[in-house]
Parts: sequence; structure tokens; C-alpha cells
Amino acid sequence: MTTRLTVHRSLAGVLIVATVMTTTMLATAPQDPCGGAAHLATSSTPAKDLPVLQVHGYRMAGRIRPLLFWIGRDNVGTGRIVWRGGDGSTAYELLIGTDPARAPRAINRWGYITEDARPAGTRVFGAMTTSEEVTLKDVNRSMGEGQPRGRFKAIDALITGTRACATTGTIETERDLTIHDVDTLVRQVHDRLAGVTPRDAALPAGVRPGFLSAVAELMGGTIAARRNGTDALRRTKGRTVSYVYGRNLLDLTLTGVDPDPPDASGAPAHVIAPVHATFEARARVTGERYRFELAYAGDGPMSGVPVLIRYQPRWWLQVELVLDESYASR
Repeated sequence: MTTRLTVHRSLAGVLIVATVMTTTMLATAPQDPCGGAAHLATSSTPAKDLPVLQVHGYRMAGRIRPLLFWIGRDNVGTGRIVWRGGDGSTAYELLIGTDPARAPRAINRWGYITEDARPAGTRVFGAMTTSEEVTLKDVNRSMGEGQPRGRFKAIDALITGTRACATTGTIETERDLTIHDVDTLVRQVHDRLAGVTPRDAALPAGVRPGFLSAVAELMGGTIAARRNGTDALRRTKGRTVSYVYGRNLLDLTLTGVDPDPPDASGAPAHVIAPVHATFEARARVTGERYRFELAYAGDGPMSGVPVLIRYQPRWWLQVELVLDESYASR
């Protein structure tokens, strides 16, 4: 069974989403960007032509720590992971974020990303709500200001061999789109980025084409090791793979691994050969670090499917997603 994927970055307030969009810029190639291509692909819905292999849903909880104690709230958002594949191609889709109808103060922070890997190259397409909050005071201020329009950071990139060709930008929408408007956002991002000139960059050898595929690779290594016993599993600690996001270069390291996952209330009671792993992504130039943890089955029909995803982007904020199949179609 194909190895799975996970989330990476939280949204300030309750969640910042999925994928590092930070700083480690690669040198831009001096030649005509991407061969003069006006856009990377004609399709606004990457990977949709590939058969669906699995779909799993997640329930989101958020916790904040104003002073000494954590204050939590369950069911503030949702997540969905889709695995696609066929004819030598593999695609991962991740949709995750808050639901303003359930989140405190109608907080609206969400994002979508897909990595569509074909023999000719990998397309990375995604968008996430913009958010600059660092402290609880920033969150309260931004909520008080309101946001009748939506603002999203967006990317459409193609990685082929040792080159990355990417368009990026900030997209404004006429209304503040929510996680339920993902199809509308995907179409608007595709149309808006079509007018942006792509930028081309050379990649070092061995760089993976995206965050999701890098996580899937490290998870796959732990699953293979788990079959050889606990000692073999723990020896996978410290493994590192590099990946590119746009023209940003990061290193993803498996910082810890153990066959004793934390409690995931509401997740399937029977998880075969469980694995608990912690990860750290580090931007090469700035040294910024992003840490998260996963619990997943190492064998059986749920092999490689996260049952628990946890991320703490700030000392005062923690986000947790628990597998809940009732959310798979939301």
C-alpha cells in the first residue's frame, strides 16, 4: 500500500495550515523563466483525473494558553486527506482548517494543497489564508477588524528533475471564502496566477518535489522498519530528506519515533503496529524550525494513515486533529 502524508503548519488563532511557505530562496536561473511559459498547466484541478485510492476525514481541536493553563475547544474545524494514484502516478491532497460556523469568534483560517507526481514531473498547487498573528493580542485585534474579503497566499509549481518552476502570489477574493469553498478558491487561484510570470530555479540533487511526499517517504521508512521490531524502528530516528516548496529549500528530519502513540480520543480503537513519530522541518537559510507529531498504524488496512496529528506553532497555541471518518465528506 502506498505511504501516506500529513500536515505541517498551523494557523494562528486556531490553525495556520499545512505547508511551509517560508524563506529559503534558491537562486533564480538567469535564462527565460520556465522556457517562457505563461502558465504551468491548463488544468485548474490538478490530480482530479487520477483514481481515488483512499479518503480520510479529521476533527480539529484547538487549545490556547493565555497564562499558565491550557484552555481547549473541540470540533472547531475539519481536515481531509485524499490519496490518488494509477499508471505510475501518485497524488496527495490535503484540505484542513477551521470552520467559522463552529470556531470561536468565527475564526476562518484554512488551506488546501495537492502534490501531483507524474513520470514527467510533480505539480504542487495550493493556497492558504494569510495570517500574521504572533501573539494572542494580535489574534484578538485581527478578529476585531473583520475581513469582508478574503486574502490567500497561493502557489502553482512544477518540479522536473533538478529544476523548479513556480508562480506565487497573494490572491484577494470578493468575499471571505471558507473551507467549504475550496473548489471556488482553486478556480480563482488558477485564473489569477495564469497572468503571473513563473520563476525558474535549479535544485540540488536528491531534493524531493514537495513537503507531503517528503513526509510520506519518512513515514514509509518507519513502517518498513517497524516490521523488523522496535529496535529497528527506533534506529530510523535522525533520518533527513530535503524538499522544495516553490523556490524555498527545507530539510525534514525524523526527530523521534516510538511504538507507543499518545491517546487519540475518537480514533479507531484497533490500530495495528502503532507508530508515534515527531518531525522537524528547518529552512536552510534562516534556520527557522517547524515541529509536528503524528500517530499512525504501521500495518493492516490503515497502514500509513495518521490517526493523530498535533502541532504547536506558538508557546500559547496547540492544534490537534483526530481521525474521524464522519468528516471525510464534509
